[in-house]
Amino acid sequence: MALLEQKLARVDLNLLISLSVLLKEKNVSRAAERLYLSQSAMSRTLQRLRELFDDPLFHRTASGIVPTEKAHNIEALLPDLLQKLESILHDDDFSPQSCDKNFSISLPSLTSHAMFLPLVQAINNEAPAVQLSEYSAKMSSKKSLESGFLDFVIDVEKPADSAFITTSLGKLTLSIFARKNHPLTGQHKVELAECLTYRFLELNVNEDSGAIFTNPIDSILLKQGFKRDVQLKTSQLSILVEWLKSSDTLLIAPSFFINSSTYREDVVSIYQFEQTDSNMVELFLLQHQRTVNSAAHQWLRDKILQQTL
Repeated sequence: MALLEQKLARVDLNLLISLSVLLKEKNVSRAAERLYLSQSAMSRTLQRLRELFDDPLFHRTASGIVPTEKAHNIEALLPDLLQKLESILHDDDFSPQSCDKNFSISLPSLTSHAMFLPLVQAINNEAPAVQLSEYSAKMSSKKSLESGFLDFVIDVEKPADSAFITTSLGKLTLSIFARKNHPLTGQHKVELAECLTYRFLELNVNEDSGAIFTNPIDSILLKQGFKRDVQLKTSQLSILVEWLKSSDTLLIAPSFFINSSTYREDVVSIYQFEQTDSNMVELFLLQHQRTVNSAAHQWLRDKILQQTL
């Protein structure tokens, strides 16, 4: 069986445009005028159309030409087909109000509440038909971005691959969080060394046991001569927070983590790292080169930057 591309290889798209005008005008001379063709050129085009569709397409009458049944069937399909072709050829004519694309974004779970929800609100206000899908950051997110499964990735690592367009979203201040009645919450000032006598929780971004991921938090602690003892790693933020609220474990997360009404009732910040470059985690927005000329993707990229920078 011939491939679709092979079947369509002999089709001249200009023929479909000519057919559309002929169907509207039902007159060869007027169709020729609209397309700035001579009547003889229009007649040759009609002959090519008849050969392409293996049908007369039109019968001549005293008042013009009358479409055949096959021409009527084609006429029902042409407007949608030509509109889609126009959209492909003029992607720059992007309108958020009429956009109904599905965009997929991956970002660290600990930042999703503070970063993703405002983005959803902004998108909904400007492009109500757009669908957003959010995925937790994984080590394979860059591969998913490259394959086209993801449209954007927000990550703590800056890839060296030139296939990715990377924009810094700024640096995050880190804090250590505990349940409200944790033993350390009653102290006037808590030192980092005291926090590290307790066990910690961590969101897991590894897909398998063989994957290697160095959490930037561990790098920050190591520079100060510290190492945390992680009791539980989980990819489920809800499980992590529930265990934080019911145990003496601690969590290192961006300082804005506490801004969420979901957590502030039961969780408090007990220590904030100094706001120096060595103590902060930088976030990057990653976009693949394949979407750089997409007006829709550039619009969404601008929205992400507006909500995060």
